[in-house]
Amino acid sequence: MVQKKKPEVRDAILASAGALFRERGYANATMSAIARRANTSPANIYVYFNSKLEILLAVYEPWLRERIDGLAARADGVAEPEVRIRLVLRAIWREIPADDNRFARNLVQALSGLPHDGDEATALRQWCETRLGEILCGALPEERRHLVECAALGHLVLSTFDGFTLNCESGATSERIEAAAELFAMLLMGRALAA
Repeated sequence: MVQKKKPEVRDAILASAGALFRERGYANATMSAIARRANTSPANIYVYFNSKLEILLAVYEPWLRERIDGLAARADGVAEPEVRIRLVLRAIWREIPADDNRFARNLVQALSGLPHDGDEATALRQWCETRLGEILCGALPEERRHLVECAALGHLVLSTFDGFTLNCESGATSERIEAAAELFAMLLMGRALAA
């Protein structure tokens, strides 16, 4: 007999998992703890989700999309190209990794233990790479856009996001992130580096 899925149980599982991921991190948020907080059994969780990673993605994807779309709106309000690029890079490398009790670390933790041929987060990563490439290429002056392949730029920035997310845990300084954003913006703009 197939068990009927109840939206309120699914929502409780997601709320429980989201809170535990924020408090303990992905690795320390067990399915038993998620079930206990959601007032259900661990076996019942598997009626709704195939894995802990699937639960994380159901919580993480809307969280990250909201931040990237919000960043795009903020960037659209900045006219100066280099200032706009630095704003985007600071958000991706400092603000989002530190946001919501460093919630972004959860996906990095989850994916670091998976074989690369089974990456369930591929669609989200591709969306982020495309979106970040569009935001950054859109910030470039017309005469610089032909020099940059937007998808490759998005891939590079998202890959460094993973590193900055991990460094956020170990206390990466704002000054170093600011220097990296400044350097990257200067390179994209074709501006010479000061001696």
